[in-house]
Order: sequence, then structure tokens, then C-alpha cells
Amino acid sequence: MKKINFLSALLILFLGNVSAQVAVFNPAEFEKNEGVMMVWDYSPSRDSVIANITKAAQQAGKVWIVYYPGQAPVDTTDIRNYLYSRGVTPDSLYFIPGLTETLWVRDFGPMVMYGNFGQGSERFIMDMGYSAYNRPKDDSLPAQLANLWSWEKLDLGLQIEGGNLIFDGLTRGFASTRVHEQNPEYSPAFIRNMLIDKFNLMDFTFLQSLNNSGGGIWKHVDMFMKVLDYETIIVSSYPNHLPDYPVIEQNVQILESLSNHFNKPYTIIRIPAPPKADGTWATTQDDEMRTYTNSLIINNTVIMPTYGLTEYDEQARAIYSEALPGYKIISVDARALTILGGAIHCVTKEVPAEHLIRIVHRKVTGRQEYSPEMYIYSNCESNDALQGMWLYYKVNDQEQYNKVPVYMACPQNIGIIEGLKPGDKVLYYLEGVSVNGTATYPAGAPAAGFTFWFDTLTDIDQNEAISSKLSIFPQPNDGSFTIINGSCEFGFQLRISDGSGRIVYIGQHQSGDRLTLNLPPGFYLLKAQSGDKVNTGRMIVR
Repeated sequence: MKKINFLSALLILFLGNVSAQVAVFNPAEFEKNEGVMMVWDYSPSRDSVIANITKAAQQAGKVWIVYYPGQAPVDTTDIRNYLYSRGVTPDSLYFIPGLTETLWVRDFGPMVMYGNFGQGSERFIMDMGYSAYNRPKDDSLPAQLANLWSWEKLDLGLQIEGGNLIFDGLTRGFASTRVHEQNPEYSPAFIRNMLIDKFNLMDFTFLQSLNNSGGGIWKHVDMFMKVLDYETIIVSSYPNHLPDYPVIEQNVQILESLSNHFNKPYTIIRIPAPPKADGTWATTQDDEMRTYTNSLIINNTVIMPTYGLTEYDEQARAIYSEALPGYKIISVDARALTILGGAIHCVTKEVPAEHLIRIVHRKVTGRQEYSPEMYIYSNCESNDALQGMWLYYKVNDQEQYNKVPVYMACPQNIGIIEGLKPGDKVLYYLEGVSVNGTATYPAGAPAAGFTFWFDTLTDIDQNEAISSKLSIFPQPNDGSFTIINGSCEFGFQLRISDGSGRIVYIGQHQSGDRLTLNLPPGFYLLKAQSGDKVNTGRMIVR
């Protein structure tokens, strides 16, 4: 059977009007967002920070500015003119009237999630308790926006700020132990179980608060850690003479002991926290806390705080660039914010995309064992009908991406990169397309992607000839099929593996044999070996 016929059969079998529903969940910051929300503070020093963030963020999505419709003019002309004078354009810029008192929208603003309220998966607002600061207008912003946008609103039932909640999008949430202090009427176990239930998680992890590193009473996790993707966490590092050094190192040990969605340890990247202007670091709770983890990821862009410290700022930029290759890394001076206890993340609030579509994928990176074919496994979740999935890849110095279909198999979708040779280096990304939108993983694609490579031929058996001359028909089939091993005149050992790589059959056969196996529907790899010759083929069971 020719390759084009095989691919066509797969597409006919698995693509088309495929739809998926997901449970209530809070997407991770690095997943697809419609845009970011900020509050206009009516303070010249801080307004310049908001303007700089707006300029950076509107390259990646919408920007909503919440303005005060009371004493300030309802007309936003002055705000617009100020933003335009700082390089902001009218593109993707929107204004929302809202009663607020401060600019810390991360903490009191709406936590936008996906849920089903009878009309399919849609966005709604989770409202966290924020009543301890005598700022009722800030506390009421989620309700104001729910009324304005006609969205459902649910109450979390705990006192907690948004800066102290971080999610990996699939399995786990993170917070500091300050949550226990804020909710003394509940036990830590009760709080943990409530957060797991409300956010539909598998687990929730509390990390020890940093009590001597500045930042004020809030002691939020976003001041010392950030989740970069489903598998990677970046964490601040401090000089070992500081009082919170053992605390942060203990937190790192906890993070290293955890398993991610793919049942593997998280990759932990360290990023040095910068000193204050006088060259020292905070040693008390009320001092200034500077951090690079308090950044914002908005689609293909990272907005990173800087502090006028060239050596530290450039080092942080390099760490982000290496961790998120292909993303735009844009610096914004955050010195006007850290003296008040926050930074870039604290004054921003991302809003997930209107139509949920995301790709869940364990990335393939770094050195890999050589194979002429690389199988890229993934799942695509969407609240609309899926039209298809695609794998894009470049090999070595190719300028243009190759585009191949991703087969909708069970339990995971499969994309195949074929014709690889020892020494090859591959850059790839995934795309999902629904009737109402697209999503890529990573979100920074096509500029961003995942890279893996093989060593040269010296690392494999040079006597092993690998080809793809094994034919299986009919395609697809119901588990009854004929195998033709074109280069083998004698018997061979046949191994069949399922989509997860598990061997499901081993037997001795001749070319032309008819097999009838009790195989569940899915994608299978067949490998026929006779002496030093290995031929492979692929098969779909309906």
C-alpha cells in the first residue's frame, strides 16, 4: 500500500467532526489566552509601568485597562493619550469601567476558568475572598466583571490572593503556607482538599512562606516561583547567608520530589534573585523584595521585570531565553512596584481564550536514542469540534517547516517524523485546529519549539540495516491482516507495539502470513527482524 493511501485512511478514520468536553479547570498561565487585564492607578510613576506592560502585551493579545468611573472622568481620552505617548497603539486596547482602589489586580481580580453550566464548556469567574484589607471596591471587582460580561461567578470560600495560587494546568496547584494563616478556622488538610475540589486537581502543594525576604505580609509563591510549561518550574535562588536560604532550598527539594502529569519529576530551573539598589538583599518581611519569577507569560511573550542591574537583568533574560526558546522576552522596569511589595505578575491578570483548545504533550527534547522514525504523542482538548491536528518539524538547517498530520488514535494522538538519520537535529511543534480557533504547543510557535537530536552513527550498531519495507493490508483493519516483508525471503520475528510503546505480540512468521489478533482499536507499530535486517510498518485497528 502506498504511503498516501495509508495516511488518507488514517485521516478518514480519525478526523472529522470530533468534539471533546473537559471538566472544570483553571488553565495554566502559559496556555492560550485572549489577553491580559490591568488597573489604571492614576499615579504617574506606576502608570508608566502599566503603559510599558501594555505596549509589550498588546503584541501577544488583547489588553483591558480597568479605569475608575467615579471621580475620574468616564471619558478615557487622557488615559489613551498617555498610553499613546509611551508607544502604545490603539490595536487590541480596550477599557472597562470598574470601581477599584489599588492596581494589584492579580490578587483581587477575576480568576477566569472553564466550566459547564448547561451550555457546554465556557468561561466563568472564581471569586476568592479578599475582605481582610478594608478595600471593598477591590474585593468587588470579580462581581462587577461577572455582571458586565454576563458570566457565571462562583465563590471559592477561602481568603486567598491570586498571587498565591499557581497551577500547572493539568495536575497540581501551588501556594505558600500563608493560606493557612489566612484561614485559621480550617485545618491545612481541609484547605488542601477544598482547593483540589474547587480547581479539579489531582493534588495541591503548599510551600513554606518566605518570612524574611521582603515583600510585605503577602508572602506569595509568585514572588519566588513560576510554572513555565507542564513539566518545568523556575525558582529563585538566594545567597546562602540570607535567613530564608534554607527555606527556599527546602521548597526546591519539595518541588523536585513531585511528579508532573506525565508521572515524571518536574524540571527545576534556578534564577538568581537580584539585590536591592544598595547591593544587599532583604532580611526582614517589610523590606523590598526583588524577583524575576514575578513575570507574565502571555501567549508567545514573556514580560520580565528588570531593576537597572545590567549583570543580573541580562542573566535573567538569558535564563528565560534558554528555558523558553523562541519566545519574545520583553523587559519592563519594575522598581516602582517592588518598593510596594509586588512586580509585573502582581499588576496583571490573564484572561483565557474564549474557546478552549489546548494540546497536552510531554515534550521530546535533548539527546534521544536514534530511530529513523520519531513518534510524537499528544492529546488535544477542545470545547468545539476538532478539525484536525498537525505536527510541524524542521531537520537540521531546513528553513521551512514540514507539516504532517497527527493521527487521532487511542489512548494518545500520534504524529510521526520519518526519514531521520544519525546526527540529525529536529525542531518541532504541534497545532490543534477547531471550528473556532487554533492552539499551538508551545504557545510561542512557530518561532518557539522543542528540539531533540541524535548522536552520530558511532552510537548505534552500524551493521543494523533499518528500512520500512513491511506492508500490512488491509488498512485500517479489525485485527485481521496480512503482512508482506518485501526484503525477507525467509522467516522473521514479528513484534507489535501499541501507541504507548508496550509490546502486545511477538511471533515467528513468513512473508504473506495472515494474522488474526484480538487487538483493541488504536495505532500499532510492527517490527520484523531477520538477522541484522529490521523492517517496520504501521497499522490502524478500527
